[in-house]
Amino acid sequence: MKLIIFDIDGTLCHSKYVDDRCFIRAFEIVLGIKLKNTDWNSYGHATELHITKQILNDLKENSDIGTINKIINAYTDELKTSLEKIENSFIVIPGARELFEYLINHKDYKVGVATGGFLKPAKYKLSALGFNIQDIKIYSSDDINTKYEMISLLIENYKEIFDISHFNKVFYVGDREYDYSTTVELGINFIGIDYDENNRLMELGIENVINNYEPIEKFLALI
Repeated sequence: MKLIIFDIDGTLCHSKYVDDRCFIRAFEIVLGIKLKNTDWNSYGHATELHITKQILNDLKENSDIGTINKIINAYTDELKTSLEKIENSFIVIPGARELFEYLINHKDYKVGVATGGFLKPAKYKLSALGFNIQDIKIYSSDDINTKYEMISLLIENYKEIFDISHFNKVFYVGDREYDYSTTVELGINFIGIDYDENNRLMELGIENVINNYEPIEKFLALI
């Protein structure tokens, strides 16, 4: 049995510019400030929880769960508004939904999601785009700072759920160097998604990189 774990943004769907704008706007709504540093890679761990905590700490703002939840709610509301008012705010990576459904229904695969984003906006985006997430475990950055921890916990949780000692293979599917470096640390397999065709992953020497999931056989050949 193989475990396939997906990132969301840039991997299952594309909404980078809308995401960034809505995330930045959430701080303006809740705290009345405009963020000066929006280079997320400069924040150490590229997860929304870590970024949010660092921003709040740098601003000497209260970083308790109440403040963070207000930011999450404002962020999600902004995403909903964008989806309603701006055509193609979120785009499904071609073939992603069909592949996701195929893997869920195939006895040889188990599917999970580990995203650096917050859970509420993540679930909203996937549901709005028609992904079947009813029985899927989604590990997010709501209370976990790093993807290393998320993926590790997801793997162990799935072993308990399915009563197995190990998976034949574990894959993480992502679109960023941070995703790849995390899989190297964990000793699991990586498949890169380069929907924007910027070739950054291939320049790192990563062999298994595809632009989309059409046809799904292209992805299946990699696992």
